[in-house]
Order: sequence, then C-alpha cells, then structure tokens
Amino acid sequence: MKNFTLDQWIEWQCNLHPTNMDFNLSRMKKVAEQLNIFPIKPKVFTVAGTNGKGSTVAILESILVESGYNVGSYTSPHLLDFNERIKINKINSSTKEICKAFEKIEKIRKDITLTFFEFSTLAAFIIFSEKDLDVLVLEVGLGGRLDAVNIIEPDVSIITNIGFDHTAILGNNLEEIAYEKSGIMRNNKPTILGYKDIQESVKKYSKDIGSHLNILGNNFSFDIISDKKWLFTNNNGLEIEFDYPGIKGEKQIFNAAAAIQAIYISKDILFNEKKINIGLKKSQIFGRFQIFKNSPNIILDIAHNEQSIMTLKNNLQRYYPEKKYHAVFSVLKDKDVDKILNPLKNIFESWHISESMNDRALPVNHLKENNFFIEEKIMDYDSIDNAYNSAVKIAKKEGGIIVVFGSSYTIAPILKKYLNKNKQI
Repeated sequence: MKNFTLDQWIEWQCNLHPTNMDFNLSRMKKVAEQLNIFPIKPKVFTVAGTNGKGSTVAILESILVESGYNVGSYTSPHLLDFNERIKINKINSSTKEICKAFEKIEKIRKDITLTFFEFSTLAAFIIFSEKDLDVLVLEVGLGGRLDAVNIIEPDVSIITNIGFDHTAILGNNLEEIAYEKSGIMRNNKPTILGYKDIQESVKKYSKDIGSHLNILGNNFSFDIISDKKWLFTNNNGLEIEFDYPGIKGEKQIFNAAAAIQAIYISKDILFNEKKINIGLKKSQIFGRFQIFKNSPNIILDIAHNEQSIMTLKNNLQRYYPEKKYHAVFSVLKDKDVDKILNPLKNIFESWHISESMNDRALPVNHLKENNFFIEEKIMDYDSIDNAYNSAVKIAKKEGGIIVVFGSSYTIAPILKKYLNKNKQI
C-alpha cells in the first residue's frame, strides 16, 4: 500500500504510463472488471462534445438533484482541486475517499499500467459504487469512442456540438471528429444532439448501431422570449417556459434544451417543470463566462478553440456592449493561435500574454510571434499573475473589463484569487 497524499498520487500517476494519453480501453476494462464495479446500478447520462459538455453536465446534475435524486457526477479537467472531478449531489468527494480508491486500484492493477485520467475515472466509479446513487452524469474527457468514460454503458447519450479541437488525435475534419464523439451512442438507447447541421458520420453511426436520435430543431427546440425567459418545445407537444440557467452565456440555452430533452425521454426519471426550473437557475460551473464584480470587472472563460472563442466574443458584445476589453491570455502548445484568435481582431484594447504553469503550455516567446499579434497591442510577462496585475492597472486607468481566457490553466490562478476574496456574483 502507498501512503501517499493526493498530490503525491497524482504526480506518481502522471509518470506511471509511458504516455499521458493512450486511447485503448482494454486496460481500463480489465482493471474495472477486477474491481467489481460492474454492473452499474444507477441510470447513466454520458455527455460528449467539443464545447458545452461541462455546462450540460452541471445543468443536468443541478436539475436531477433538485428533483430529489442522489447524483454522482464526473467531470474534467479540474480548475482548483482534483476533488472537483468527482461529486456527490454537487459536493466534491473527500481527499480521503479519493486516496482510498487510488489504493484499491493500485492493489488490483498489478502489471497493467494506467494513465492519470484512467486512474481518475476508475476512482470515480469506485466512489460511485460505494454510494446509494440514483443517477450518474459522466463527462467524456476527449473524443468519446475510446475515452475511458466509455467503458460504462450509458442509458442516454448527449452530444453538445462538434467543432475543431484536438485534431491531432480526433481527426482533421468534422466528419472524423464527429465519428469519435458518436462512439458514446448505444444500441436501442436515445442520443440527444444539442446542435443542428448534423454530420453524416453521426447519422451513419447511429443507423449502424441502432441508436435513437433526438436532434435539436427536429425533435425538440427552443425560442427566446426575453432576456429572462425562453420556451422549450418538443415533438410530443411539450411547451414550457423556463428561466435562464444560472450559467451565463447565450449558448447555455442549447445546453439546457438538450438536458431537458434528455430528462424527458428518460425512463424512470421524474419530469417536474418546477423542479427543472429551480435546477436550471441553480446550475453553476467555474470558468464559463464567469463574472466577478470588482473594479474593474473580471470575466473568466476557458475558451480555447474556434467555437468557444466566438461564443466568448458574442457574450462580451451581448452583456457588455460598447465597453473596453483587456485580454489576459495564454494557451497550450497544440492550438493554432492565429486560427482561434482570428475572430478577436481589433476587439481588445490591450493584450497581456504569458504562459501557464503547465508542461503543455505554449512558451510566451513563441506565443507572441504569431501573426495575429502583429497589429495588436501586446505586453508579455513571465506569469499569469503578472499579466493579470498589469491588465488591472491599465483597466483602472483607461476603463473597461478584464477578460482572462485561453485554457483552464490560464484562469485557475485568477479564479483562486477571487474566490478567496469572496466577490463572485
């Protein structure tokens, strides 16, 4: 037995397997079988997609908890603490039970090596198996077909959208990426598609395995009524007015509609309009157009690909029109910086760029060499904190809003700073 702290476990796991990503479910399945976590008793919702899957999990989780169910949720990555990944009824699992689960995996796995994410996923399933849960809500880490989460059979699959991200792993075009996401579908089970213009590979995969598609715009839909209300409808004659989710942003209505349709078509899940509305309003997640009231105001967003950057731009123009924006930005090495930032040309008064404290971070000297920054006002720094502090000085002097974005590693140190001050709104 290893007498490790949680941080020691994580460091050790990161060095156990030859690579930090290894999309091969055979090792996971072998260890999972030895751990006796099958069969999974709770009802399972599995969520994949390029953007919006974390928010959809948070909305589903909140609705189900408010509806009286005991809910386990698994998400990634975490922002501040590893414990965020594994929740019971929206409450982080304890360090003690996570370390206990890691010890159990280590005792069982023998000569089978596992990646950090595989260790984490198995630990979540162990913790869930030890609780009296009604529902599990699982977020796919990357892709879907070969993601560690996919060893669990979902009762309902949800795909939030398909966009360009992790192309070196998932494919260079949307059809290839969509095929990988479609891997969470199951025979004779429903799949909710929370976006329109469905790729042919999604339709073909669904037909080949016999999944029942529920498509936004075909089987269910929504209409915006006002800045406070929206209307959910589906082909079964349902027509309900709901409040906006607690998570801010225009795209959250897409995620909310997909979550509500998923609950509606689920067997044995209560569909209560009032409870659903309460759950919507109480839904929260870190780092998705998260606003802190301060002087100046701060917005934190994990936006890191073309779709999410465009959503960030639209949200800024909707919620803070005619304001000055100051960017604090860093990004990981695998991103096409010019491509993802192109929608933001001439949007920000100033750019404060750095690199995050992560092995995969793009060095700031490489970041500032991208063509996008030729005509932008940029300043580079040796840390996110220093970049942020400089942005604050300029924003206070010139007015405006600070927008921290680029990855979860970019916003984490600033999120921690402001949560400690307890000034979140």
